[in-house]
Parts: sequence; C-alpha cells; structure tokens
Amino acid sequence: MEPSLFRYIWMHSRRDQLIVLAIILASLPFYFASFDIPKRIINEAIQGRAFADGQQTAPLFAWTLSLPGWLGGGTLAAFEGFEAGRIAYLFGLSFLFLALVIINGAFKQLINTQKGVLGERMLRRFRFDLYGLMLRLKPEDVRAMKPAEAASIINNESEPIGGFIGDAFIQPMFLGMQALTALAFITLQNMWLGMVALAIVLIQAFIIPELRRELLRLSRLRQIESRRLSGRIGELVEIAPAIQNHAAGPYTKSDIGDRLGILLDVRVRLFKRKFAIKYLNNLLAQITPFFFYAIGGYLAIKGQLDIGQLVAAIAAYRDLPPPIKELIDWDQDRADVIVKYEQIVSQFPPESLKPPEDEHPTKPPPGDAPIVLEGVRLKDRLGQALIEPLSLTIHRPAQVALAGAGGLAQDMLARIIGRQITTYNGTVRIGGMDLASMENATARTVISYAGPEALLFHGSIRDNVAIGLVRTEPPETPPPVDPRERQRQREALKSGNPLAPYSIGWIDAGAPMETAAPVDDRVMAALFVTGMAEEVYRMGLQGRIDPEREPDAADRFLEARRRIRRRVAELKLERLIEPFDALAYNSNASIAENLLFGVRQGPKLADDALGSDAYLRSILEAEALVLPLADLGLHTAESAMEVFSELPVGNPLFERFSFVRADMMPEIKRSVEAVRVRGGVAQIGPADLSVLLNLALGYVETRLRLGLMEPLLQARIVRARNSFRSHLPQSYAAEVEFYDAERYCAAAPVVDNLLFGRIAYGIGTAQARVSELIAETLRDSGLTGLVNRLGLDFDVGVGGRQLLVSQRAAVALARAIVLRPDILIVDGALSVMTPGDARKIMQSLRRERRGRTLLAVMGDAAEADGYDQVLVFDGPRLIENRTPGSARGAAAPNEEPSHAAA
Repeated sequence: MEPSLFRYIWMHSRRDQLIVLAIILASLPFYFASFDIPKRIINEAIQGRAFADGQQTAPLFAWTLSLPGWLGGGTLAAFEGFEAGRIAYLFGLSFLFLALVIINGAFKQLINTQKGVLGERMLRRFRFDLYGLMLRLKPEDVRAMKPAEAASIINNESEPIGGFIGDAFIQPMFLGMQALTALAFITLQNMWLGMVALAIVLIQAFIIPELRRELLRLSRLRQIESRRLSGRIGELVEIAPAIQNHAAGPYTKSDIGDRLGILLDVRVRLFKRKFAIKYLNNLLAQITPFFFYAIGGYLAIKGQLDIGQLVAAIAAYRDLPPPIKELIDWDQDRADVIVKYEQIVSQFPPESLKPPEDEHPTKPPPGDAPIVLEGVRLKDRLGQALIEPLSLTIHRPAQVALAGAGGLAQDMLARIIGRQITTYNGTVRIGGMDLASMENATARTVISYAGPEALLFHGSIRDNVAIGLVRTEPPETPPPVDPRERQRQREALKSGNPLAPYSIGWIDAGAPMETAAPVDDRVMAALFVTGMAEEVYRMGLQGRIDPEREPDAADRFLEARRRIRRRVAELKLERLIEPFDALAYNSNASIAENLLFGVRQGPKLADDALGSDAYLRSILEAEALVLPLADLGLHTAESAMEVFSELPVGNPLFERFSFVRADMMPEIKRSVEAVRVRGGVAQIGPADLSVLLNLALGYVETRLRLGLMEPLLQARIVRARNSFRSHLPQSYAAEVEFYDAERYCAAAPVVDNLLFGRIAYGIGTAQARVSELIAETLRDSGLTGLVNRLGLDFDVGVGGRQLLVSQRAAVALARAIVLRPDILIVDGALSVMTPGDARKIMQSLRRERRGRTLLAVMGDAAEADGYDQVLVFDGPRLIENRTPGSARGAAAPNEEPSHAAA
C-alpha cells in the first residue's frame, strides 16, 4: 500500500481529478460576474448612472471592467450591448443575475456530485485494497488480528478516509478559487477593504490550524480507544456463553464501563477543544463586517467609494468566510485523515505481507517430488524451542504419521508443511521450490491443511466446501448485454475491482481432475469421505422447493409419493404411515394440524399466536370447541407440571414433549392456578385461555397417550376443519397452505410431501423402515441427487453455528480434500469427534488418499500402524524416523533417513 495518502489518491484518480479541476476553472468567470452584476444594478439601473445627461436608453449588457486608481484607472470594454430603457435595463440585469445564480448553482451541484462519486469509487477501491492486503498477511499475523478489529479497520475506520478522498484535491482548488475570486473582486472595488479582508483571512489561516494540533491528537486517541473497545466487545461476544455460565457479567460490565469511561473522557476533551476553536473562528468571521461598514461607509461619505461598490463588496465578502472556513476544516480533515490512513496502513507492515500473486503462477512441483527439510527450527515468543534443528526427507506419495505424546513439535511441523507457519529458521522445499515463498495459486493444488479449528463462513454447506474449487483467476465472461451489468463493470473497472461477477463462473467443477464433474457431485464425494453425506441427505429431506420455479422437480416428487404408496401396500406397511385424509382425523398429527389440514407459514398462525388468533377462535366458538379444547389443554398442563416442575432447563424430556418449552412453564403454572382459583376453564381470563388452547392445539394423542382424544371430539375437529377452510378471509390466504393429495405443498418439507402423512408413534422400527423405503424410492426415481442438492443448500449460520461441532469439522475437512491436493495434512481436524467416528473417517481418508500423500498428526505412535513413514517426537526433538524396513528408532534426529518412504 502506498504510504502517502495523497500519492495513493493521485495515482488512482488523476484523470477524474483533472476533469473536475477543469470544471472548476470554467466556473470562475460566472462566479466573478455574479459579484459584479449587483453593483451594476445599483449604480447603473437604480441610481441611473447609465442614463446620465437625460438619456432615455443605455447599452444593456455592455461588458466593461473598471480598474481602480491604484492599478492605473481606465476601463476595458468587452461588449457594447443592446440599447434599452431604464425599466428594461433593470429587469435585463436582474434576469442576468438570476441566470448567473442558476449557472453557479449548477456548477456547484456538478462539482459536488462528481466529487462525491469520485470519493465513493476511491473508498470502494481502498476497502478492496485493504481486504487484498489482509489476504496477503502471513497466517500467524492473521490469527493474531481480532476479527472485530479487522472489520472495523476495513469498514468503519476507512469511512472518513473515503469521505475525504473526493475532497483531497478538488476541495482546496474549488474553495481556494472561490475565496481568491471574492477577495480579488473586493480588492478591485477598494484596496483598503481588500486589505482588511485579506488580514482576517490570514489570521484564520494561521492561528486556527495551530490551535487544532491538540484536537488532532485527541482525535487520534479517540480512534485508538474505539478500536480497542471494538476488539474487546468482539472477544466478549465470542465467549458470551462462558460469561453467562460463570455469572461473570458484572465483572465484564465493569471492564466495558472502564473502557467507555476512558473513551468518554477523550471525547469530552475533544468536544471542548473543538467548540472553543469554532467560537474563535466564528468571531473572526463576524468581526469583518464591522470593518466593512465602518471603513466602507467612511469612504462612501467621503466620495471615494460609491454605494454600488460598497454593496457589491459586502455581498462578495458574504461569500468569502464560508470557503475560508471550509478550507480550514479541510486542512483539519486532511491532518486527521492522514493520521488515520497511516494507522490503517501500519496494520499491514511490509515485513508481514507475502509477495503479491503473479498473474501467471509457477507450475506446481511433480506429484512424486519429496518434501525436504533442512535445519528447520522453531521457537515460541519466549525463546523456548518448539522444534529443535531438524533435517529429513519425506518421499512421496506416502502416508506419514507425525506422533508425539508430549510437546507440540508434531503439530508445529504439520503447520509448517501446511503453510500455517511461515516464520521459522531453515528451509522446506518440495521439488526444489521453497515452501514459504510458494504462491497461493500454486500451493492450493499441492498442499491442503485441515486443522483443529473448523472455520466456516455464513452460507450454505455447498458454499463452504466448494470454496476449495474456486478458480485462482477470474472466469472469462462475454461482453454484457444488460445495461445494468455494463454499468456494474464500468464502475468495477474504475474502482479497481474484478470485472467478473461474484455470482457466476468462479467454481471450477472439472479442474484439476481428468474428467469434469458437477459441483454437487464433487462436494458430496468429499462429504462422503468425511462422514457428512448422510447428514446432508437428511437435511435435504427437510428442505423445500418452490413448485412454480421447479415444476419438474415437484412432479417427480409427486410421482415418488405414489410409488411409496404402492410399495407400502405391496409390503403391507400401512400401519407404519397414517396418510392425510381430508375427511378423517390423523391421530399421529397435532390437533392444530388436523384443524388447519395444512402447513402454517405466516405470523398470524404461529405457535404462540395460534390460540389467541381472532379468526381461529371464531371457528372454535362456532363449533363449540373452545371449552373442550381448553379442558384438554388443562389436563395437558397438569401432566406437564407433574413431569417438568422439578426438571432443569435443557432436560431431554423437553425435547420429547416438543410443544412444551422450558420457558413456557411459568405461564402454564399461572394458567392452571387461575383455573383452580376461579373454579373452571369457563371463568379464566383471555390470556390464560390462550395458554391452554395453545397446549391443546399442540397435543398428539399417539405421542403423549393421555387418553384425551375421544372419537366424537375428533369428528368435531374434522368438521371445524371444513369451516376453517371455507370461511378463510383473504388476509389469511398467505398464512396457510392446505394439503392436497394431488398437489405438491411448497410450505412442507420434502419428506412430508413424499409421505403425505405421519409416521406412526409407538412402533419401534417405524422410523427406520420408512426411512429405508424413502431412500429406496428416491434412488429408483433418480431423486437422491436433488435431495442432496437441497441438503447442500442448508445455511450453516454465522461461523457454522447452525451445525453441530462434529458437523462443522466434517465440512471443514471436506473443503480441504475436495480439490484432491497432492499433500493433505490432518492436524487435529478430527479431535472433536468420538474416537469411533474419528477412526472411521481416518480409514476413509486413507483409502481416498491412495496414490497421494497424507500427513496425519496423532498423539500415540501406536496408532500409526500401516503408515509408510512414522515421525515420533519427544518434546521438540525427533527421536524416531521409521520407514518400512528401518530399525525401530534407528534414525538420528538430524540425519537423513536411509530409506525412502513407499
């Protein structure tokens, strides 16, 4: 990054700056004329000097410039004008003044618009460059940077710099020219008035900036404290669960309070200084009219200055303080922004940056090129040895185990080879290429590292895995046809951003494999190795499609539904699935689902609002179901209190009784108590009645088995179902999508559309047998890939928080292997999984890595059976380098092994 802000701005916006400067120069004659016209209106039209000696007409628009006596006097005639009477003369000059006001306003609007657009373009470029610098930081420095601080630097701290960029050259030129024009006009009217104006300007120009030095120091201190506060808040947000578990809220609040107090003190001192300077600046600006009225009035009385000149000079001075004040503000902003720019650039020191990527990356080393370590040594910040001087060769392809019960040497060596640590003594070469200086574009096909931290970004599972398949160069795109796309590319070009759109063309599904494969196939293949493919399939069954956008997919799922029905009949599995029937009650569905006979998809019929919804309540009242359901809800509430009253939050029983949440228990207890106090459900208030109705509507007889659903009540609910649908108001049309045996329900997940019913509760094998039947039908229908696609669309949330810890690890590991690199390093990536799952995944990885190199870090060398090479560490020392045929422990720590790895 260019260390000088002004050089950076000029380097990237020179052409646009010159265009705006040319517009400024073109505006100056009109600006000067707007000062001269009022003088002519007063002197020539109103006082009648143009009609001296009884003349009835005078030349209108005659353009002459009168020079003061101290410049030799005389006039300069530019245009003789048109003959006009006195009234026409007055209106002609007035309309000319109005035209000049409009023209000057248009110039100002154009200049400010161009300046704003230029600033925004440069801000976009600056932020883009900062992100590029962040990607060039060494991995150690990236880990040391707090995410909140990095986001603050790129987004928040760069904002004022972007606001200044458009003003950097244009603002002083524009304001300076305006001030000089006004000052020159005043001086042309009278030298003494010009000298007074100049004196005040000089005082403002030299004293005010000097007083602002302390203001700049405080501003710099405010920025530093704000950044520290952002970093601390980011840390506390990340560990918020631990703070809650240990009741450390008051302690952390005290920390934040102290930091806010320091920031408040800095800001108060800054504002006091700021407004003291503003007071002095305003005083100097307002004292000048005193001299103009006193000196100008004296000269007018003495006949040395006419009234028109005095009025014009005062009018011109009215336009002088604003540019001067804004120039002083610009100078303050300049000093402040330069400090901010230097502070931002200092976060990316050249010694912490890797060289920029070459447009044509070097060819990767051969797949059988050995990994050669020469004198590799690593120390921590305290100078303690993490790896003692180490020289060895790892021949490829091979499966290599890095083992050690104590110390971190095996982990550190894995991170060095995985390019996660780039600052160490010695060299690591692959095929003669230095590993530390290898370009990312080259290294991505050679080495992939899967560490203990499963770092996921907000997006789908596909996005997180397929990032391993992105192209290193922007994809070629045809010339755009859409005007909006052309405009986007023009702005991207002017801002130094990639022309290729982010949404298309970046994923390379074929390279570097011999045959191209669709992205989803490659992603699923990688997830299969990491044991995540089955989970993605299950997520896909819970996914949704829009039949209007994908009518073919909806039709295929409907055909699969019919196949499942036939298979159920053939296998006599009817008791496992209770289908939806518009004329019958489904005992394996909730009362609400039976009543609505559809899927709720709006806020009016949400779980917590269902019992109090006005329309649904009207249907229940019309069918005389309010009190029976409230009574059912009361029995359910009493049963819930018996089961849950002594259970802590998080007990698995809350999950089993999914309609009863832990946070609902206080409301349930209050409602039950209200029934007891008032003597029945008919006497309780609306709020308590809604609680009981909500419990009743979530009731599933076959699941809870409280014996509350009688056949008569079921029949009445089915009758109410018909009333609910037939009288549904238009405002509720988007709140529920009704079930239809011949239509695909867009609001329901895929599995519900396939079954069009509910799996029976209480049959132990029902879930497994139905799941097997669904999987078989999807395979036969060729729909498994579509279901997997829906599963890959699953949003992992911020940082992958919508996934389990083991699932995050599986997705991160799949990202590392999806490109099939020559060398895969697994360093603690399976540590969050159960030992059994970790062994299965490692065995799957070893099968997948046949013919390629795998480096696996493990704690016990006994786990390394079957590996081609085993490196055993004791603390920072290599104590054993075992290869097939070598004596156990025979290799010395700093000698080359005598046998090549298979």
